[in-house]
Amino acid sequence: MTAIAGPALAAAAAAATVVGVRSALGAGVRLPGMRGRPAPGLARAPGWTAFQVRVQRSGIAVRAEVLLWAALGASAACAASLLLVLRNPVIACLGLLSGPVALRSVLAAADRRHLRRVGEAMPAVAQMLAGSVAAGLSLRQAIIRAARDTPEPLGAELRRASGEMELGARVDDALSALAARMPDPDLALLVTAILVQRRTGGDLARALRDMSGRLEERGRLARELRGATAQARATAWMVAGLPVMGAALAEAAAPGLIARTASSAAGLAVIVVSVFLQALGIVIIRRIAMVQT
Repeated sequence: MTAIAGPALAAAAAAATVVGVRSALGAGVRLPGMRGRPAPGLARAPGWTAFQVRVQRSGIAVRAEVLLWAALGASAACAASLLLVLRNPVIACLGLLSGPVALRSVLAAADRRHLRRVGEAMPAVAQMLAGSVAAGLSLRQAIIRAARDTPEPLGAELRRASGEMELGARVDDALSALAARMPDPDLALLVTAILVQRRTGGDLARALRDMSGRLEERGRLARELRGATAQARATAWMVAGLPVMGAALAEAAAPGLIARTASSAAGLAVIVVSVFLQALGIVIIRRIAMVQT
């Protein structure tokens, strides 16, 4: 069975490499002496548009097609490496999940950074809106002015909302759509406060100034909590890395040790249980370190 799986995984890795190169050429990457071709069309694939938005929002300087095929190529390479080391096709096939899992983790981390930058800009936006409303501008005009002065990534979303209002959308609808596009709790809190104030009446400028102070306090608390839990997050990465380094050192000291361990049912069970417990430990540590502000 291993003799069949080896060539199959090698062929899969070669195919992923070829497709990845073609996609890179279609994305505008040029190799010496070669001409680019259009990347394969994926526009009709389910969830492709959302994936493109996440890649663009992450700040990764490649097209979504290139990133996708790179992840698939990494999966094939990981599976081939596991087959070479462990000589077990079942575990090697599990390596095909490594690329999608890594890609999901990278995009999730990018989403968290994106929302963090949005949250950091929220107090200044609330203060700009309060100043504009206090100066006599309408809320629509205040949002348009704030959109010009707000840094990315929140500035782009505010400009989109102001563009919708200039095309005739109601302020309430544009703000609700903005909160739906960016699931940031601070932004949702600000939009809710504005909508409630508009419907019930009152001093909107004062409400926005108070909201700016509360958002600034929330941001300061979040930074302090991230600093306080930094050691726990580093421990999670150490828990993940130490077994891998230990296995690599054991394999270097006694070549074939992992393959011999995985060749028996008891050894394979020990490996599977160990990986499961390591993953469970990482999840528990990250849950402990996770704080809600």
